[in-house]
Order: sequence, then structure tokens, then C-alpha cells
Amino acid sequence: MSATVVRLLPADEQAILKAYVEGTAEPDNDAFAAFEIPEEAQPSRLEVAVAQILLSRIQDSLPQWSMMRDDELVVNRKEHKRHKDARLNFSPKLICIINWADSGPGYSWPEAYYVTYLPGFNKFVITSSRDGDDVWGCADHAIGVADGSLDPVEAAKDIIIEFWRSQFGDWDQSRWAYLFDTGLIGNKTANEWADEVWSHEEAVVDEEEDEDEEVA
Repeated sequence: MSATVVRLLPADEQAILKAYVEGTAEPDNDAFAAFEIPEEAQPSRLEVAVAQILLSRIQDSLPQWSMMRDDELVVNRKEHKRHKDARLNFSPKLICIINWADSGPGYSWPEAYYVTYLPGFNKFVITSSRDGDDVWGCADHAIGVADGSLDPVEAAKDIIIEFWRSQFGDWDQSRWAYLFDTGLIGNKTANEWADEVWSHEEAVVDEEEDEDEEVA
């Protein structure tokens, strides 16, 4: 870690980022206290804290569910703040925003993927952000780390594909429906990545439908 990064990052944030990208021992509970990580979150508190540090500057751009209730705007995403002594602002780059499904008028399930370069560590961290904590128990968490010498898209590709693959393998997650927004990749590339996870499943379904038609 460079001396510049040491000067610009408070000790707690240094310890959290170093534990995640270098696999060192996690800091004690005090280092996580300011991040108010929900106890029911499925990702580790380290993964949640890393995402909150890296995405803090762009919180207003992340997926957000909202509604009006008695002339009051109700939102689903809780604002989080960085350490008061943090002076290094990170620059997350949007990969894309997918929509897993539309479960009703005005009810979608967006998920945004960002890649952020960590100066001083020479690493990229890829994060996943949703419009609330309904699914994972948190709105944001880090999903992987990649070498900083890679192109940002290449750094994100395998990590996002593996993130989708784990959901397909763990609970038979269906393929996402469409893109809400493009970033470093567009619709063609996003679907090519999805094909690496779900194309086999779709081929099996097509074969089963063909067999049913032959029987009929």
C-alpha cells in the first residue's frame, strides 16, 4: 500500500480494504461499528463494509425503490457514511444494471454492478447493488477482487459470471430479464456473459419441449 493511500484513508478503512483484497485477518468489531451492517445480511460484514466504502460517493446513483405514503417519500435504501477522516474518494465505474424480473407494475428487481480501482493496492473490486435489502439483507456488497493490471471489463467479467452461476447453482435462479442500463458493457456483451451460465439450461428446456411435441 502506498504512502499516499495511507495518508488519505483512516486506519479502519485501510484494515477493511486490506483484509478483503489481500486476505489478511479481519479487523475487530470496532472497525465495522460505523458501517451499521445489518445482522441479517447474508454476505459477510467485510463484503458489505467494502462496498459501502467504495460506493459512498455515488449512493444517489444506485438502484433505489421509493413510493409516496401520505405525502411522504418512502425509500428502501438506507444512506450510509464513510469514516469522518476519509479523504480518498473512489471512482466506481458502472458495468451494467440488470433487471432480474418484473413482479408487478412498478415492482422490478434491479441489480447494478460496479468495478472500482483501488489505488495503492493495484486491485479492482467488483460490487453488486440492489434497491434495498429484501434479497440479501443488505443493499450493497463486494462480490470479488481482480488484478489491477487488467482491463476493467475483463476484471469484472469472470466475477460477475461466477456470481450469477452461484445463484443458479444454489437456488436455480432464472436468467435475468433485461438490462435497465448499460455502462462499460452493452446488451450484447451482457447477454453473452449470461449465456455462459444459462444457455445449457435453455437448451435442455428446448430439448424437452421437442420431445413432448414428438410424443404428442
